[in-house]
Amino acid sequence: MAFRPEFSWEFLSRDEITARSLRALRNHVKHLKEVSNYYREVLVDINPMDITSIEDFAKLPLTEKKALAEASEQFKAVSEDEISETVVTSGSTGKPVVFYMTSVDLDRLAFNEALSFHAAGVSSQDRAQIIVSLDRLFIAGMAYYRGLTTLGANTMRIGVLDFDMQKHYLELLKPTVLVGVPSFLKKLGERLSQTGFDTQKSSVEKLVCIGESIREESLELNAVGSGLADMFDAKVFSTYGITELSVAFCECVQQRGNHSHPELVYTEIVDEEGNPVPDGTPGELVGTPLGVEGMPLLRYRTGDITFKLPGTCSCGRNSDRIGPILTRKSQKIKLKGTTLYPLTLTNALDEMDCIEDYALLIDGGESQSDQVTLHVVTPPAMVESIAAHLRARARVSIPILVSNVPTINSYRGDSAKKLKIIDKRTPN
Repeated sequence: MAFRPEFSWEFLSRDEITARSLRALRNHVKHLKEVSNYYREVLVDINPMDITSIEDFAKLPLTEKKALAEASEQFKAVSEDEISETVVTSGSTGKPVVFYMTSVDLDRLAFNEALSFHAAGVSSQDRAQIIVSLDRLFIAGMAYYRGLTTLGANTMRIGVLDFDMQKHYLELLKPTVLVGVPSFLKKLGERLSQTGFDTQKSSVEKLVCIGESIREESLELNAVGSGLADMFDAKVFSTYGITELSVAFCECVQQRGNHSHPELVYTEIVDEEGNPVPDGTPGELVGTPLGVEGMPLLRYRTGDITFKLPGTCSCGRNSDRIGPILTRKSQKIKLKGTTLYPLTLTNALDEMDCIEDYALLIDGGESQSDQVTLHVVTPPAMVESIAAHLRARARVSIPILVSNVPTINSYRGDSAKKLKIIDKRTPN
């Protein structure tokens, strides 16, 4: 697929985006009924030609994560000889799902990531180091590589190496762009500074941050995001991706929300009952990926809570924009009569330099309140300071246990992600 960003739907008017989306969604439903065993049954009474408005589409059945996990083979829509790549979801919130991708799906994924990096100001003049795992069937590293090469950037598959090798390649290759997990980039910057490496005078101009939030609900940088910006004297960009949709939502150079790519995904935000919520109101992100061959989905409930930003972006794109992920739907915390987003806690904890690592363990308590315990790697003398900071920033008091890195990693299991929230509650 040739990369022509000027042809992206994002630069069309809102009315034209809606009109094109409606036609694409109608064709998508028709295609699902033809190729998907799962949707052939679910949509048996649905005539695609009856979908004459976005409101009609919003009445179609939602696809639950549980259904995908339990019957993933029923979603496969191509023959075995058409499959070019197999990836697996991280399993951070349940059973990992095997996903099959055709060569067309891989081209589509590359196009999506190229659009995302292009929006963030990355170009063929950049030298980009991918400091993300490219093995273990992990879609993200592979997606970033394909997107950057499609964009024409000088792309370097560094991966997750030890500190000495990271420093070696930074000095040898002088990248202008780093793609990585914020907490890892922060530790890398701190280690570099300890060796006398001046991170502020390095070649790095942009940090594309994946897997963890770098923004508050207000869209202002949180402690990790602002710390990275200062540490490298670089612009930091937020991105959100999900394997099931084979898309990423990335900030543009204006950094006022993460843009969707409407030719590749139709985006909705819904309440608990699946009804649309007004722009600016938190709800569950629901996505319908367009143009997927291997395992196409319809109105997939991601389980992630965010919100759409109202209005259009000053960058000229008229695509939907979403804010930071506030929480997983399953991870909202009920604490002493109030509902709390985990992002409130993690942002507060990330502000404290005395914390080397941490994990918030959530368990179902008696009555209507959850039990939350903070396991933290820090000097014991800092526990009261951490407790006071949580009371001030998050207005909560929770038990704090001093731990160590191996113990905290044991809570995370074999997840491909460095989890900060360990949810031990029994699913409903």
